Amino acid sequence: MSRPSKTRLVIIGPIPPPYNGMSVVTDNLLKSDLRNHFDIISLDTADRRGLANVGRLDLPNVVLALKHGLQFLWTLVARRPEIVYVCIAQNTFGYLRDCVFLVPALLTDRKVVVHLHGSDFRRFYNQTSFIMKRLIRWTLSRVNQMIVLGSGLMVLFKGIVPDDRIAVIPNGIIPFAYKDKNSQKQTDHRYFRIIYLGTLKKNKGFMEFLKSIPIILKEVPSARFKLVGEHCYPKEMQDAYEFIKINQLSDVVEFPGVLVGSIKETMLLSSDIFVFPPIAPEGQPLVILEAMAAGLPVISTPQGAISDMVIDGVNGFIVPPGDPAAIAEKVTLLLKDGPMRISMGRSSREIFLKTFTLDRWYEDMKNMFLQVSRKS
Repeated sequence: MSRPSKTRLVIIGPIPPPYNGMSVVTDNLLKSDLRNHFDIISLDTADRRGLANVGRLDLPNVVLALKHGLQFLWTLVARRPEIVYVCIAQNTFGYLRDCVFLVPALLTDRKVVVHLHGSDFRRFYNQTSFIMKRLIRWTLSRVNQMIVLGSGLMVLFKGIVPDDRIAVIPNGIIPFAYKDKNSQKQTDHRYFRIIYLGTLKKNKGFMEFLKSIPIILKEVPSARFKLVGEHCYPKEMQDAYEFIKINQLSDVVEFPGVLVGSIKETMLLSSDIFVFPPIAPEGQPLVILEAMAAGLPVISTPQGAISDMVIDGVNGFIVPPGDPAAIAEKVTLLLKDGPMRISMGRSSREIFLKTFTLDRWYEDMKNMFLQVSRKS
């Protein structure tokens, strides 16, 4: 007796490189056990030129969007997927590119699942043109499932997507091979290690972190700092190097570039505090989950779903965006209070294991897709 055929699911999204939250999430989805339940078709939409080109309106991106649109039309005709999964953008060009997938899928009665990895969609919607608003409402009101990263982000689609079609699925990553930090660990190295991990880009707050360093050093001269991530914005890096030169920080600040795999894991596990203070809307940054998996106290800002991960006073601190002095105050407090630092690190790990593991994310995503496939 032959087995029933699996439901065909096309997953549309970027795959690394370059590495960012969306590409890592897409890659994780493709590597999950979804293949045991669905016939998976992948359409990779990555721009290999680097992160600085993501979402930009230029000729290569327009050509790439048209190419991916043609590939999708071919997939609709030749492979006839029942479910289409799309990660949507929060700007005009990006959403128009997404409509290359959304409109044909909706017009051919496919079941459509859309996933928002950010928190800035409502601002984009409110500020866009009347025609774009109509297009957004027409497409999103017809999708079968909208996924957001936190319950506080459901309001982004109020009046656009029916409430019963919005699912909250937090991100998840693989747990690190963690060893609990204790007071003895803090004497194992001469310096305290404070880490920033993320794209070295203005809206990620890396300059605010950099500007906090001279303030921290006045109180804790043994602090050392690493800003880990891709250098894809030359003018911003020039400003950073100029600040380091003026403030004589070259002996205490490192820019290791992009670190991945076991090298990144080792770096996090050997650190003391994690700082990621974005000044612009974020979703649910995977870098914060990595820091939590490594048992680090986290200092961040109240953007997107970050407050679902960093509980102020429990596993770190939430500070106002764009405030180097506030960052310095909290870093200094943690460096001077070893028991607090260790306790918050343990809480980070506990919160991570309870809510943000990759296995939990796989299970939630699988159940969501299965539920969509069963709906008539």
